[in-house]
Amino acid sequence: MLEPKRAWKTFESIEEELEKLREWKLISSKSTEVKQFYYKGAYTDKSVECKVTGFVDNNEIILYVNGNLHSIHPDYFLDMQKKDFSEDISVEEKDRDLDKSPKKERVNKKEKLIIVDIETPFSFSPKDGIREVAAIVVEDYEIVDELHLAIINNEDEYKKGYGSGLDNIEENEELREEFRNLISKYKYPIVAHNASFERSFLSYWNWVDKDQTFYCSMNTIKATEKLNSYKLKDLLNHYNIKDTQKHTAIQDVFDLLELLKVVKPKKWSKLGISSDNNIIKRNYIVDKKKQEEDKVRLELAKENIIENILNSKSIVFTGDTLKSRVEISELAIQYGGIVKSSVSKKTDILVVGENPGSKLTKAQELGIEILSEDDFLKLIGKS
Repeated sequence: MLEPKRAWKTFESIEEELEKLREWKLISSKSTEVKQFYYKGAYTDKSVECKVTGFVDNNEIILYVNGNLHSIHPDYFLDMQKKDFSEDISVEEKDRDLDKSPKKERVNKKEKLIIVDIETPFSFSPKDGIREVAAIVVEDYEIVDELHLAIINNEDEYKKGYGSGLDNIEENEELREEFRNLISKYKYPIVAHNASFERSFLSYWNWVDKDQTFYCSMNTIKATEKLNSYKLKDLLNHYNIKDTQKHTAIQDVFDLLELLKVVKPKKWSKLGISSDNNIIKRNYIVDKKKQEEDKVRLELAKENIIENILNSKSIVFTGDTLKSRVEISELAIQYGGIVKSSVSKKTDILVVGENPGSKLTKAQELGIEILSEDDFLKLIGKS
């Protein structure tokens, strides 16, 4: 189980418990009693009864599940309560139901997916091309077909991963046709760990149609578990699958399959498409109280400068960083930077996390320095 990492407290009274449960929308605003809750996630094969036993804050509640404490975001837990747990009814109960309705047949729906990964020339920009594409077709998490597309020019360099030792293949008609034939043959959703990244490159070079369905495994896991990192390497380590990642497309699809065998999502996070240019729609829940708290925190950071390493440079952040946005912005300020919300000609550095948005494209067009989160932390000595 994901045990609490921060100090937490139990409810001081039944009144406080009811008040917090209403606040998290786990019970109705008029409810006067605690209902039975259920947990079903990576740590249980079927739904089990559980209890909300305490909380850290409105972003982390503490459950008592199967004799263990489990930390989870209240929104994720709320989603669990909305699921249909009928599949976990005992065999005897199912048989009785079938006897009552002899005409109804149980249908076991197979999970059918195409797991895809690509490697690029150390680039976030689709126009820089593709160097490796790998795909495995899975049915009920068993491989039924696979495809590996790469032109290796240096075997030793290729072993280093990240697209090294490979020729660009984005305009190779033969390889592109092989890939398109595979997804046309099976017509299954494509699953990629950072699906917006893979889709942006494959769509740009016409390896997939604009209406191709993509599922994002990273966002899918985010919706069920609150973890410090959702990078593939860290998830493989977290679920005790392996502690290394080769960063080659072919190995990454096999690693992702092993991860999905453990997680076995019941509900996938599907990429949405805007009406005009394939931009992912992101929905943000506005917490006004937290916004005010973050604003105060950043104002205090200006009064607590640690070292003027950034020398008043304009810093913009995009994508999902391991540190929260307020935390990494606070560090930028404390080390002499000026944090801005949008990219302009006056921007000095863009710090890029997972799933970067349109800020990245604009920064590339303007020739602005682009750093990863790790590079930024190294720059201020906080790696």
